[in-house]
Amino acid sequence: MSDIKAPAGKLSDNERLKSNSKYLRGTIVEDLQDPLSGGFRGDNFNLIRFHGMYEQDDRDIRAERVEQKLEPLKNVMLRCRMPGGVITPAQWLGIDEFAASHTMYGSIRITNRQTFQYHGVLKQNIRPVHQWLHQLGLDSIATAGDVNRNVLCTSNPVESELHVQAWEWAKKISEHLLPKTQAYAEIWLDG
Repeated sequence: MSDIKAPAGKLSDNERLKSNSKYLRGTIVEDLQDPLSGGFRGDNFNLIRFHGMYEQDDRDIRAERVEQKLEPLKNVMLRCRMPGGVITPAQWLGIDEFAASHTMYGSIRITNRQTFQYHGVLKQNIRPVHQWLHQLGLDSIATAGDVNRNVLCTSNPVESELHVQAWEWAKKISEHLLPKTQAYAEIWLDG
């Protein structure tokens, strides 16, 4: 942990959330086990952002579900952490395979943050997506919310030695800025 001292006074909402969350754990595991809701309750709604996700719902059927007195069709958008936006062909094929088989829309969205996002991941597929990414050597730690989100750099490390050095620094910076907690692994990989 850093030796930086927190400023005196009232904490912002995000700082309060981090302070009270058991090192970014919250009660996410309990929400994952709740079969009655497709979403996350209370602080967990914001806490999942530190794990790389935003809760959403399907706008196209929102009114219909309200009329039927049903909860919105909740799902998450998950953003991958890819410093410099560099992945291998095998990783790309794995990313595409998961999107086709485990998301509501069957697609990948490329972002201007040099990464990709899955949209339409239902709650029962959230842990599997994290485990799938882990098998590919990827993760979504700290890619949403009150964090750096992704480290950008030149996108072609095979271009020159300078490009390689820039990409190596992007990876080091990305690792350095990760939250100092094992919550991600405990919830998504070990759980």
